[in-house]
Amino acid sequence: MQADMALTGAQLGLLAGALNAVPIVGLVVAGRWLDFSGEGRVVASGATLMALGMMLAAHATTLAGLAGWLLLVGTGYSTVQPGGSRAILRWFPPRERGLAMGLRQAGLPLGGVLAAALFPAFAQIYGWRMAWVLGAVLTLLGASAFCLVQGVGRQRPLSAPQARARAPAEALRPRVLLHLPRLRLALAAGAVLVGLQTIALTFLVLYLQQRYWLSVASGAVYLLAMQLSGALGRVLLALLSDRWRGGRRFVVGLAVVGALLGWIALGVYPRAWPPAGLWFVTIWLGFFGFGWYGPWVTWIAELAPAGREGSLLGVTMASNQIAIVAAPCVFGVLVDSYGYLVPGTAVAALLLVYVVWEAGAVARQDA
Repeated sequence: MQADMALTGAQLGLLAGALNAVPIVGLVVAGRWLDFSGEGRVVASGATLMALGMMLAAHATTLAGLAGWLLLVGTGYSTVQPGGSRAILRWFPPRERGLAMGLRQAGLPLGGVLAAALFPAFAQIYGWRMAWVLGAVLTLLGASAFCLVQGVGRQRPLSAPQARARAPAEALRPRVLLHLPRLRLALAAGAVLVGLQTIALTFLVLYLQQRYWLSVASGAVYLLAMQLSGALGRVLLALLSDRWRGGRRFVVGLAVVGALLGWIALGVYPRAWPPAGLWFVTIWLGFFGFGWYGPWVTWIAELAPAGREGSLLGVTMASNQIAIVAAPCVFGVLVDSYGYLVPGTAVAALLLVYVVWEAGAVARQDA
């Protein structure tokens, strides 16, 4: 796309921003919609929007046109995360819910791995426009499979009075939500961990290239290992949250501690030491820094008032989306000015603040 449309790096960043920024609002709307209409209708509608946006993007001839159609793709994507997560919440009892959610969330990094393996090669042979068409087809196939299992019409839509009767709308107002200590902890954990995850995805290859003089191809293999270990972490940490007495909250706290240790180790690992240690650090960071998401989503969903699970998932995922957009931008600006030491230390400090906050909350609870 860059070569064919003569795009600059900043323009490519704008296109990525168009995809990531829309869900900040779209997730909130999709979450409320879920509580009224059910997962099948919402996910099917969102997938149709995504596929339509991809098909139109395949025919775009200007940057503005391409960005506009990607806004449509981002709008449709807003339904996928809360829709799939709420389906898991409805399908499985609490003792099985964490593992089921972890398996479901493992699809995100695995999907990234498959996309990285498939789309560049496909675009090289058939062109980037046909790659968009392929994306549209796969999106519709995936949504169709979901709807066959879920059933588009299986859940009867709730009327507005019925939904309000199940849980008052006031229960989801921001001021009310922020008075819940457990939800404040959950929001903070999500923000710091998704920020670290997005920064790692964006900068790991560049960091390894600069600090350890690795080639881009070698750095990409490390990134692949990090994503695969993250997929494994999403399953195993979610399973632990089903079995461990401390539950989802403590598993998320464990993930924060593990991510903090891995982040520090990646920053201080000496160049002269053997690569095996760097592999271990990268895999460790991926396991905890990416593996937290399944237990976290389950924790959030179980905090929701009855009948308002979709709305709460939408609000909290939207807050995460702000961190997804902002974290790599702020980190990148600091890297340009100070190198990796200052922004890396800032990320470690945020993780440490959460660990201290969580430890204080546990101590007060025990007291």
